[in-house]
Amino acid sequence: MTKSILERREKRFAIIFYLLSFIFLCTPISQAETEADQKKNEVLAIGAGTVVKGNSALAKKKAVTQALKKGVENYITTFVGAQAAVNSFERLTEEIIPGAEEAVENFHILAEHQIGDRYMVLIKLRVNEEVIGERLRSADVVLTEAPPIKVLFLVSETSKGHTSYWWRGEDTLQELTPFELTLHKAFQDRGFSLINRIMNPPNVEQIRDLKSPELADHHILRLGTLLGADVVVLGQGVIGGEELTLTLRALDVQGGKEICRTFRVEPVEPLEQEQLAGDRLLEALREPVNRLTASLCPCIIRAVSKQHAEVRHLEVTLTGMTRPGQFWSFRDFLKNEITGVESVIPSRIEGDSVSATVAFQGDGETFVNRVMGHENPPFPLHAVQTEEGKLVFSLDYRVSDNDFGKARGRNRSKSYP
Repeated sequence: MTKSILERREKRFAIIFYLLSFIFLCTPISQAETEADQKKNEVLAIGAGTVVKGNSALAKKKAVTQALKKGVENYITTFVGAQAAVNSFERLTEEIIPGAEEAVENFHILAEHQIGDRYMVLIKLRVNEEVIGERLRSADVVLTEAPPIKVLFLVSETSKGHTSYWWRGEDTLQELTPFELTLHKAFQDRGFSLINRIMNPPNVEQIRDLKSPELADHHILRLGTLLGADVVVLGQGVIGGEELTLTLRALDVQGGKEICRTFRVEPVEPLEQEQLAGDRLLEALREPVNRLTASLCPCIIRAVSKQHAEVRHLEVTLTGMTRPGQFWSFRDFLKNEITGVESVIPSRIEGDSVSATVAFQGDGETFVNRVMGHENPPFPLHAVQTEEGKLVFSLDYRVSDNDFGKARGRNRSKSYP
């Protein structure tokens, strides 16, 4: 009896010991997690104010105001990320940062010190994430990640009365013009993917009827489609005397319409004839082009990103199957390899075909282009978009299993009504 009582006491003691140990070990972790959560919307910032006529109180107030402003600026740029901060800098500085101190929930002065006539403070402020997020959405600042936008440039140059453009003929396809080089650099710095027309030039026959520096929109869209562009930026640059005129507009290849337009006249130093094709011209173009793209690039990103953000439910059918496993391979390929696919849900089996509902950020044309443009599909495919808007992919038996490895990376066929 006594032994039984002792055993029960020992068991209770062991249970209590383990519970206390668990609480003791987990408490620091929980506190650390809470502290980490708090730090997500907390910022440290330093501010300074000038002491005038011995008025330290006023200098301290100015230092706190400056620290609050710097803290909110740092929080916003970190919140949106480097690329979005660059592409939306005008909107951030004009619409978001002014008055953003209203999003500060509270702050504490952690340290303060006066050095001569300079009063310095170190503060920790807490920012309301919901308020900042709503202000960013209202200003159309794009926060969602999307594939780099592929851009093709069709920009002519006019100087000393002579106009040149690369689509004029085979002899003009070999090198990038100064305007193209400058635009390439500006767009690359803002995260765009640029169509390299030298590495992947169009067929001469495809541009044979393009005889003018000013092309009709249907010619522009056709060329953009041939070279795989999402957006075509077209226009002209004119250097006359001490003035540079830049006119650019952007066409959405998929939607077939203009999405952005910009115009700028900039003063430049007079250039001699021999300088119009050298480093001096590139140097003269750099700043005007950067100022122009500061408004054009965010406009393009906002227009294209709206298509990525909208989730559509597409009816997709894989036909010509010889075994069920081919559909599961196709489903995994869509979910894991095709950007924008959120889910693939089978809906119908009929003969050698399986249909599925695909939730996709974009429209059917974009979906087909990404599937057919992928370098490593599970098997060769042929795509057909029916009149009803259904998307049908059939196994392409024109490529044998032995040739499948060679077929990867080739342009697979597409046909549309």
